[in-house]
Amino acid sequence: MNRGLYISATSLAANQKKLDVLSNNLANVNTTGFKKDISLTETFPEKLLSKINGGETKARLEGENQINYETDGRVHTASTNNGYFVVSTPMGDSYVKEIRFVIDDEGYLRTYYKDDKDELKTDYENYITDGSGNPIQGQGGNLEGLLQGIVYYPPSNVIGTMNAGVNFQKIVTDFTMGDMIETGGTFDLALNGPGFFKLIGEDGDTYYTRDGSFVVNEEGILTTLKGEAVQGMNGPITINGNDVSIGTNGAVKVDGNVVGTIDIVDLENREFLRKIGDNLYQMAENAEPQEIPFEGEVLQGYLEGSNVNAIKEMVEMITLLREFETGQKAIRAQDEILEKASNEIGRV
Repeated sequence: MNRGLYISATSLAANQKKLDVLSNNLANVNTTGFKKDISLTETFPEKLLSKINGGETKARLEGENQINYETDGRVHTASTNNGYFVVSTPMGDSYVKEIRFVIDDEGYLRTYYKDDKDELKTDYENYITDGSGNPIQGQGGNLEGLLQGIVYYPPSNVIGTMNAGVNFQKIVTDFTMGDMIETGGTFDLALNGPGFFKLIGEDGDTYYTRDGSFVVNEEGILTTLKGEAVQGMNGPITINGNDVSIGTNGAVKVDGNVVGTIDIVDLENREFLRKIGDNLYQMAENAEPQEIPFEGEVLQGYLEGSNVNAIKEMVEMITLLREFETGQKAIRAQDEILEKASNEIGRV
């Protein structure tokens, strides 16, 4: 019963964080260039469940255990009947009957997720181990035979597995494009295609943004509304003149003369971008940006709207609130049973 209370509580905690993410999305439905966030959850590690006073513990005979193994491109799937595969997670080892994994750049077997480009990524994901905590490498050779050899067979008193509920794993940003809004503003720019404007803050750090609401400061430098300098191929863009036009390739002309080209890049590892406020992104700590050429076009006189769909977010919020209410009712029911167990059963 106490375990049931804990599982219900973890569900409420995860739903509360998901609600915070949804609320932030809805609050920015009209924010220029805003990209919505998506919540990812996962179960806590599957732990082995053993009999209490089950007699002498004996080693379980392995016997025949023909695993089921399939591969589809980079994705590998394996399942076992008698034993368990062991997956190392930040919260401890998890014992599972089925695994889906890819082989990362270093040759290790790891769980994965798909980014907004539908590419398989393994950053911050879990390792498949040999049961003793050692990650498995699987480049070349007989992968099915390797998986057969790492199946863990628990002692005879183990009757199955259980977990402690759901855990909020991380937040993923959806970088799909928003609608283009025509403003007619000289320094309003939108990117038609995947990419980011590069900025330099007063602290000298590099930032990225999709928000093209730019202005010219007192020194004639093209900046964001907060003061970060928009970077050109050769440094900040300086504008001293009246007739300003910006081409689809980012070239800035002032009174007919090219004064610079805006530095616009795409990022191969955009999953490491972190929101820091004011519609700015910065690379995560210890991650280097893998910049690739921008292949889209710059639209002058336009701004990119938020990619948040208010109706979908509201529907998801209503569903989440109903799940939250269900979790509360589950806790209330278990609390009532505990009350009866302590007050009435004890009298018998």
